[in-house]
Amino acid sequence: MTENIISRNPMTGSILKEIPRAPTSELGEVFRRSARAQADWAKVPVKVRAKKLIQLREVLVRKADSLAETIHLENGKPEFEAYSCEILPALELLTFCASLAPRALKNKSISIRNPFLAYRKSYLNFWPLGTVAVIAPWNYPFFLAFGDIVMAVVAGNSVVFKPSEYTPWVGQRIQELFDEAGFPVDLVQTVQGDGSLGAAIIDHKPAKVFFTGSVRTGKAIMAQAAQYLIPVVLELGGKDAMVILPDSDLDYATSAALWGGFTNSGQVCASTERIIVHDSIADSFIEQLKEKIARVPADNWGAITMDKQKSVYDGQIRDAKDRGMTFYCGGEFNSDRTQLNPTLVGGHGIEETQIYQEETFGPVIAIAKYHTIPEAIQKANGTKYGLLASVIGRDVSLAESVARELQAGTVLVNEVAFSAGLPETPWGGLKDSGFGRKHSEIGMMEFVNVRHINRPRFSFLNMKSIWWFPYTPYQREAFRAWFQLYRASPIDRLKAIPHLLWNLLQLLKREPRI
Repeated sequence: MTENIISRNPMTGSILKEIPRAPTSELGEVFRRSARAQADWAKVPVKVRAKKLIQLREVLVRKADSLAETIHLENGKPEFEAYSCEILPALELLTFCASLAPRALKNKSISIRNPFLAYRKSYLNFWPLGTVAVIAPWNYPFFLAFGDIVMAVVAGNSVVFKPSEYTPWVGQRIQELFDEAGFPVDLVQTVQGDGSLGAAIIDHKPAKVFFTGSVRTGKAIMAQAAQYLIPVVLELGGKDAMVILPDSDLDYATSAALWGGFTNSGQVCASTERIIVHDSIADSFIEQLKEKIARVPADNWGAITMDKQKSVYDGQIRDAKDRGMTFYCGGEFNSDRTQLNPTLVGGHGIEETQIYQEETFGPVIAIAKYHTIPEAIQKANGTKYGLLASVIGRDVSLAESVARELQAGTVLVNEVAFSAGLPETPWGGLKDSGFGRKHSEIGMMEFVNVRHINRPRFSFLNMKSIWWFPYTPYQREAFRAWFQLYRASPIDRLKAIPHLLWNLLQLLKREPRI
């Protein structure tokens, strides 16, 4: 194993940077320092922690240009996509979390409906998990990692962060942002390495693991974490469907499909990988989409970041060709295999192919036709994934009714892919796309423990409860009368009240609790 991790430009193969690999033998000390930093940080009021996010936001704005260049060089996406799909969503998340955290993490009262327990009150109290692990992907190496770290620290946790070994330089830049913003030393610690380091991190028993990546790796992380009963949040793969309704504006629908399928060269868990289009407009839709693909400037297409991903494309394309599918365009690499040409594929039986059922994570869209709305819904739901879906149509009410039938964590009507960049909305999937939610107030709850506290409403009401020892006939009759308050008939409920009150009074007067 080399001492350094090599950062490479996926377009040229040239070395960008050599970054020291973190020895697994040092993880124990990393976690000890993290625990010390977290203990102090948890004592800092939430409002003060939130203000630190504004300082971090200021640093990010200043560094935006150089950071976008780093993302472009190391990940291969166009520089504009680094701005629009990584840095801008991060700025939005910082702004939202700075406002959200003081409100979301304050104690929340719980209403107790039973009138005989009105002398007590309950509330929820939120407290940090401790040291959490963030294991990040390479496709959006800045935003996906940064967002998890931001939510973790504002909730009072410390973070051990492992970037992808394919984008270590971006990971290093994230560490620099937190350092420059003045966060406590060791609160965020970046450790560089491959999958073996990720496994070693879990063996050091972080309070929780936040992983974004492949289904295969997610299952391995979950199995390993289960040995220690470590909770996990998994944001895994997708095979996201777009349903094109027969009333769709084809210009709008094809533009949505173009960006949804090919932004970041399709290396997006929320990428549109399947299009289910009504048979009455399918041919026109395909022709318009092909024409728009041809018009996209060459520098708008990103590079394929990981070489081994290319073998996935090769296998799925070969399977589709062997099954006699029609390639409307694409299906081959450029001359130096740094890019797969944007690919549209369809035909009778497309739903049975790997290219329709398995995540491609590249610039490939499988197109299926349908005749009825129930058929479209069945085809959209007919995979093991459930991260995101979209519905395109002029009749928004109809599109929304279809959206409510789709098995996905997020469904967009007349939009594609972008909602992971909305910090106010929860992000996550179901089925093989994982579980747990990020972003939003729901996502904030993933980064804290929730403690229920029940106490007397007033200190002078510190009474012994009527269900304590000793058990007596008055106690028994009081509870039997209490049961009648759940009767459907209002008259039956009213009849029970005198009996209940009389027995409670006798119980309190004559038979004090032990």
